[in-house]
Amino acid sequence: MRRLLIFASALLLAGAAIAGEKTIQSSAKHMPSWIGGMEEGYIIVSAQAEDLDAAQQKAITQVREQIISAIATRVHSSTSITMREVTDNGSVQSHKEMTSKLSVEAADIPYLANVSPSHAADYYWAKIRRDDKSTYYFYHVKYPLSNSKLRLLVEEYEKQQKLLNDSLQAFASTDFAEYDDLDKMLLRHTLLKQFAAGLHEDDSRREICKALRNTYEQMLNRNLHVETLSSNRQGTRAALFYGDTQLTCSQLPKVKSNCLTAIEMKNASNAAVISYDFQTGCYEEEQNWLDIVYTILGKKYNTRCYIQ
Repeated sequence: MRRLLIFASALLLAGAAIAGEKTIQSSAKHMPSWIGGMEEGYIIVSAQAEDLDAAQQKAITQVREQIISAIATRVHSSTSITMREVTDNGSVQSHKEMTSKLSVEAADIPYLANVSPSHAADYYWAKIRRDDKSTYYFYHVKYPLSNSKLRLLVEEYEKQQKLLNDSLQAFASTDFAEYDDLDKMLLRHTLLKQFAAGLHEDDSRREICKALRNTYEQMLNRNLHVETLSSNRQGTRAALFYGDTQLTCSQLPKVKSNCLTAIEMKNASNAAVISYDFQTGCYEEEQNWLDIVYTILGKKYNTRCYIQ
């Protein structure tokens, strides 16, 4: 079993030990023997500042940093995500692994929010007067952190990271070749963006999210197109296709015409059903056209149909 032995900074000792400086006020008559030492099951730190509150906060910040460091040395530091690679025709060609290096951050450890001076096992502060009559404070903290508590914190952290990794692996394991629902694909793309936003800026899992989102975008860019299913003077039906597969899509396109008026649209059977008035503005001898445009992930997919 690893022993938790955390050293205080040798430079942050009581001001009375520094030549020419004098302790003029302190929290106790005698300096505790634990200052500058080490004890199993405790974090011992010291901090210096111009006022007491600042010195105390610096010391508590050091306690939090020591806890993070202790956890970081005991957790698995990386994770591998297996990704599917997609070819131009949308089929799965092969698999590759991406490795993410994890770093322990304060936000990952809820326990740190409860680390405060009131939970310290002991403390000692001293007000020191310098030769020039100015003063500063030393604040010393003895904070409890048993090996059993540390193991629990490590287990909680690893459990949290496993949930994140399992979620990311679920995204990476999607069989793109079987997708015929554009709404689901766009939802997963959005969720990946939200997932990455919830990670720390230096978390390398962000790169995995980016790679997965790029896979979606490249797949759609290569294989997505609009087709006209039917068209006459009363209306036109059009749909988005992925290769030869008509997609489920709740999004309605934007339309533009050189002559059609009273244009209305609705979704039916995974297609955009567009109705309009042909007689008012269109002529037999001219080209009467209708442009149908879908915008997916910032890219436009369109078709033009001619109506006679």
